[in-house]
Amino acid sequence: GTAVDYARASVQRGFSILGISDHSPLPDNRWPEVRMQMEALSGYIDEIEAAAARYRGIRILKGLECEYAPEYTSFYADELLGRYRCDYLIGGAHYFPTEEGWIGCYSAGNTKRNLHAYSDYIINSIQSGLFAFIAHPDLFGNFYLHWDEETVACSQAILEAASQADVALEINGYGYRKNMIMADGMLRRRYPLDRFWELAEDYEVSVIINSDAHKPEDLDSFGDAAELAERHSLRIITDIFN
Repeated sequence: GTAVDYARASVQRGFSILGISDHSPLPDNRWPEVRMQMEALSGYIDEIEAAAARYRGIRILKGLECEYAPEYTSFYADELLGRYRCDYLIGGAHYFPTEEGWIGCYSAGNTKRNLHAYSDYIINSIQSGLFAFIAHPDLFGNFYLHWDEETVACSQAILEAASQADVALEINGYGYRKNMIMADGMLRRRYPLDRFWELAEDYEVSVIINSDAHKPEDLDSFGDAAELAERHSLRIITDIFN
């Protein structure tokens, strides 16, 4: 769908604010299979601004979802937040660096080394100061199929970093729309992981509930994210600029 499609669907649902945040392009066009090309960026920004001008009854924000890497810092800060006047950036680890190179969260092996590499990467993303919130911080559930002392330690490290930096973490609605997987002998969601958010009870973290809509009709598809947050007494924020 187009930005106008999402704006129209948001108005129909009575939303007062809509953030549009496609996967950011990168200066070296890395991971082109899941990210727009650099030459598409200006058109993307123009499309959102045109939708905002057409639908003035709803606040429409320009955003992008980004993989963190130190070499992209100036691009994110000076170009996306500066020149293109994006309202916010999201940190989203679909890939993460390991000793062997970058690997994907949907193809990484079920190893403790990968789990720790993922959590270290999320912590670096949080501490970069570039991102308004971190998307699906528990995406490691795609590849690490156990809940053990290693999972607890990595989850606690992520939660502590988010608390210290006052960076919100997202309970992702798209995870409720995905096929479940077998882990530790039972079916579970890939994410959100209940046990991760249960640990969050012990930390001063802010939580944003996001549909992560890939289609306009999914804009209000949050699964049981609100119930999950309320069950664990998590502090939900509804506007990342407050």
